[in-house]
Amino acid sequence: MTTTIATLNIRHGGRKSTDALASRMLGYDADVLVVTEFRANEVGSRFRTRLEGAGYTTSHPDVDSKLNTVLIASRRGIDRSWPFSDQLDANHLWCAQIADMTVCAVYMPQRTAKLPYWEALIAHARREGIELLVGDFNTGNNDLDKDPKGAKFIGPEMPSRLAASGYTDIWRSLHPHTREYSWYSRPGNNGFRLDYMFASLEVANRVTSCEFDHVPRQAGETDHSGLIALLG
Repeated sequence: MTTTIATLNIRHGGRKSTDALASRMLGYDADVLVVTEFRANEVGSRFRTRLEGAGYTTSHPDVDSKLNTVLIASRRGIDRSWPFSDQLDANHLWCAQIADMTVCAVYMPQRTAKLPYWEALIAHARREGIELLVGDFNTGNNDLDKDPKGAKFIGPEMPSRLAASGYTDIWRSLHPHTREYSWYSRPGNNGFRLDYMFASLEVANRVTSCEFDHVPRQAGETDHSGLIALLG
């Protein structure tokens, strides 16, 4: 059985392009969707209703409606969902059990505020049986993951440390020497790869493709590109 996983950052809750973004994500025909910068407000409710009307079960943290958070949607149901850590804000790391797979939706804070979240994933995610870490990680290395002219990442060592803890950076494993970016700075128009899927070895061995979809960014629906992986 094949499984499609897709993620997209919808920018401040998707308030300017709600219907277009919902249609975009439904068009991925994915089994599991991870939506970052989701907001649990009226716009978010409309977005969630579109997904649920198409057969998805959804889950997100119960947080203030003004906060950016994550939403997980599954066509295979969600057995349970929970915050990754009681010591960290749930809007940044939210987990779900979907059939035989455990997924953690990730929306990292900015600058140094993200470092405790990275440390928590590195220390505990694999041990706690999280098989997929999906979303906007707001960090990369300072080599291929950014335009040479762009500002340097804070915590550029974090992705390789997470990989060393037992995860595969799916997209990079298939594109080892490629520069391809999912977000561009304003001003400057410098590219950065911020959106990732990290998989356990067992899941990574099932991956047959992982590609960016730049259309939602290029169309102005959001400021991020989507990322879609196919598991065989």
